[in-house]
Amino acid sequence: MTKRMRIFAGPNGSGKSSVIKAIRDTEVGKGKKLDFGIYINADDLAEELYSNAVDFSNYNVLFNQNEFEIIIGESGLIGNQFPITRLLKCIEVCDNRLKILKIIAQEKDDEPYERIAQILADYLRKKLLEGGAKFSFETVFSHSSKLEIIRKAKEEGYKVYLYFISTEDPEINIHRVKKVRVIQNGHDVPKEKIISRYYRSMDLMYEAAQLCYQAYFFDNSQEGIIHNLFGHFKLNARDQKVWNMSEEAVPEWFKHYYSGKIA
Repeated sequence: MTKRMRIFAGPNGSGKSSVIKAIRDTEVGKGKKLDFGIYINADDLAEELYSNAVDFSNYNVLFNQNEFEIIIGESGLIGNQFPITRLLKCIEVCDNRLKILKIIAQEKDDEPYERIAQILADYLRKKLLEGGAKFSFETVFSHSSKLEIIRKAKEEGYKVYLYFISTEDPEINIHRVKKVRVIQNGHDVPKEKIISRYYRSMDLMYEAAQLCYQAYFFDNSQEGIIHNLFGHFKLNARDQKVWNMSEEAVPEWFKHYYSGKIA
């Protein structure tokens, strides 16, 4: 079985969820849809934590406390603002299910649900990679650690697929998060975070793509228009990129953050 990892990446509010839904609904054969494998999304994990608990069995993972502490200690997600002592006080694991102790979590205003969901997403990705599972995940791709998981996947013989979705300006993303997602009961993200993550994500796009077997690029700048798949490449037998590109549809952000980095 070919090991595959699919990454749906792009800044907050870019429209990753709509692209994911469209791809999930697309038939790739007679009555057959694309196999995402196990799907990991920190937002979904946060909702599970809010409502009840994260059941690791749903991800084919058997939780191990010592292993968990080692993995998260190397993740870059633990630090002075959210130390491991705080994390361990907030959680309880029983029967392969992790829940948050709400009374302790609410003692500080440090976004414990979001932070712990991100930590769990990182832990699950690394465990699935270790086990050779087929899996997919959604990410804003604003931290260089995501490059490391792509490198590790390649070393382990995975074919990595990148689906990168963005917009022309972070103000578009701010509008969608603040005016649309929050009204629809989506989770809020501070304006400053949206902007900083936008530029960090864009800066990492080119390097990430160089590590992938296939990459798809979507522009989702226009309201009311279905996301625009304007570019795709696949590596051939000689590891050369074979592009399918709609030149007239290439957005300025791609020209700047991808084409502008080609030596």
